[in-house]
Amino acid sequence: MPSYAVPLSTAIICFAVISFIGTAPWTIYQYRKYGYFNFWRNLVFFSFIYYCLTAFFLVSLPLPKNRHDIEFKHHVYIQLKPFNFLKDFTTIPGFEANNPRTYIKLVKSFTFLQVLFNIMLLLPLGVYLRFFFKKAKKWYVALPIIFSTTLFFEVSQLTALFGYYEYPYRLFDVDDLMMNTLGGMIGFFVAPILLFFVPSRDQLHKQDDSYTSDHIASYGSQLVEVLLTLAVSQMIGSLLSTFIFRESDMYSIKLVISFLFMVVLPFMMKGTTVGGKIIKLTIRLPEKKPITSLIYRFILIFTPSLVSRLGQSIYDFYSENIYMILFQLLYSLIVYFVWASFLFIIIRDWINKKDVVFFNHLSRIIFIRK
Repeated sequence: MPSYAVPLSTAIICFAVISFIGTAPWTIYQYRKYGYFNFWRNLVFFSFIYYCLTAFFLVSLPLPKNRHDIEFKHHVYIQLKPFNFLKDFTTIPGFEANNPRTYIKLVKSFTFLQVLFNIMLLLPLGVYLRFFFKKAKKWYVALPIIFSTTLFFEVSQLTALFGYYEYPYRLFDVDDLMMNTLGGMIGFFVAPILLFFVPSRDQLHKQDDSYTSDHIASYGSQLVEVLLTLAVSQMIGSLLSTFIFRESDMYSIKLVISFLFMVVLPFMMKGTTVGGKIIKLTIRLPEKKPITSLIYRFILIFTPSLVSRLGQSIYDFYSENIYMILFQLLYSLIVYFVWASFLFIIIRDWINKKDVVFFNHLSRIIFIRK
């Protein structure tokens, strides 16, 4: 088992990097297409990525020390005799095929565990394919996919990662092809048992229908809209303050740009925001005093930031006066309280499955799907 530590840990690291890089684009794609972020769909998606990475690293790692490692020059590269592992079983000390009492030695042997591993390696792939294809009668489609996957693994070993290394450092084994394919097909047929608690694709599609156009946007999509609008406005504000204005005015510039993006722009463009444009949301403004609602929403969103900014000015004032020090300490507690309350309300309402984020609700603003 220690030999599997390197590929498993490498898969975790690579998965973390890919997830970090791909989270924002994937989230935007989800909200543009479905209008919400489905837990089960994303669990299947990200777990599939992690499984693919893990499977590839398990058959590829650890790598040779260098590309021209002559240690592997005279190794056997190919094993083309089917069921050769049965012959290997006979070499296990203490195992006798005609004596069931010795089978425990077989099960504990590395030779048997290697065969079992080859079966288990592509079993999850069969489960994923059954989730995607839904019906067992699609086995004739799953079979070539599973076989092609294991063939890809074996060819990568035979060609030393497609020529990257001078000598193959792993064995091309026809038994691996057979056991991998067997495991994948077992996974395909037993998938309904393993997927018992996972909603089917049809059930996920039914849930998608509740977030069609002209419906109130999901709670999560409203948060994403705010984050995207703020991200764009803050980035533009940073660039302007760096190259045109003074960096000391950065906060003021960012605040002005954010006001333009969150108040002026949606008022002039009848409810369109930058974040809403990206994920296909639009604001349904109240008929009376729409500009007031937008300003009120802007104030609610920026209250924690404004309180923190004022606190920075207070903290910069150096004084040895005990009352001033106590005031600074008290104000720092107020800042923490404001931020904690802001985040607490958002998380609480999300857990309670509220339809509208509190700063949209209080400002009488409704986001709808385009």
